Amino acid sequence: MATPEDVRRARLEADYEEMKSIRGNVISWQAYGNPPHEYIVSYNIRSYINTSLTRDEHRIRIILSPSHPFEKPVVMMHEMVPIFHPHVWPDGKVCIGGWDYREGLGSFVVKLARLFQYDPDLVDPYSIANYNAADWYYANPTLFPSDRQILPVPGREPAPSQTFQVKKVSDSPSGTANPPQPPQPPPPPRRTFLIRK
Repeated sequence: MATPEDVRRARLEADYEEMKSIRGNVISWQAYGNPPHEYIVSYNIRSYINTSLTRDEHRIRIILSPSHPFEKPVVMMHEMVPIFHPHVWPDGKVCIGGWDYREGLGSFVVKLARLFQYDPDLVDPYSIANYNAADWYYANPTLFPSDRQILPVPGREPAPSQTFQVKKVSDSPSGTANPPQPPQPPPPPRRTFLIRK
């Protein structure tokens, strides 16, 4: 029978694997411990640090407890002025609300990124940490979300930044080139859409 420490170790290892799938231009991180139980996460997301000033880079520290995953993690701003957000206390501690032990750490970190974007679906009027920020948030709905970058999907490999196509030079066994083909029109431009529920 698995002990609580076995469960914790297996979950920490699974969380680390899921975290690898979200690392990229928007979210980067450093892990500490073996298996990792503490992370410094950097977000390249525009977010407000007061009512008139934004910053494009933020760092948080996530500490996974000895009872992880059954106890919620501690999340706080790391060595930076905290964002001005209804769910961030002025001392930098982040109010994460309810914790679902089934949610992987990568999914949780992406959800925090959405919080840093001021995603309206994640602002809970019944769980306020900073009332001044909440008053300002509700008085200025046109400012939000503050950043519309597409966030990574946990569990998927990050998309390659560049793609290329290999062209076949010859199909004939003698090595002679194929006859020239008429030029093809370029493909239509690709568009990326962000779909919100």
